[in-house]
Amino acid sequence: MIAPHIILATGWILFCVFHSVLASLRFKKIVETRMRYQYKFYRLYYTLFALASFTLVLIYQFTITSYSLFTPTRLSLKLGIIVAGFGLTIMCLCIVKYFMQLSGLKGLIENRKENALMITGVHRIVRHPLYAGTFIFIWGLLIVYPYLSLFITDAIITIYTLIGLKFEEKKMEREFGDAYKSYQQSVPMIIPRPPLYFPQWRKPARKPGEEAIDKIENF
Repeated sequence: MIAPHIILATGWILFCVFHSVLASLRFKKIVETRMRYQYKFYRLYYTLFALASFTLVLIYQFTITSYSLFTPTRLSLKLGIIVAGFGLTIMCLCIVKYFMQLSGLKGLIENRKENALMITGVHRIVRHPLYAGTFIFIWGLLIVYPYLSLFITDAIITIYTLIGLKFEEKKMEREFGDAYKSYQQSVPMIIPRPPLYFPQWRKPARKPGEEAIDKIENF
């Protein structure tokens, strides 16, 4: 039973590698010079390829027999369903919002390459809500279906996404400049900061001289 899990892990790693290469700026510049006016279809082709390869790996995952990491209880099942449902809701909201851009259809309709910086809606809570929702969904799903195969999938997707986010952030900084740097300072990347949205949770601002008084009293 170990061999199928190794194949599964290899499949996800290859998916991540191809995903990164095909989405890299260097590769897209090479493709653009060769496809020329057909390049506007590249995003659509890329989306279809990613969807097909993702589906193939997922089908293989469902066909293998895997180990159960723990025995689910009624409470854990309810918790997992709630967590996964919450994450799926966030994902769906983001996919609906980005659909034209993610699918590549936007490039077929509009003849412009520049993207708009999104800072409204769920983007006021975290900078990458789609990835945050994905993490919540896949790990919540593991509580419901605690199999080794799903754990391998979750771990690889999480590590790959976190690494990719570092490069994505650099790309956004180059594209939007100071506007994105300001956005970075005010909104967290993945994990929300409740005090930003619930002012009553914030610690009261300290007045000048109070810190010095505390030091004297504690001395």
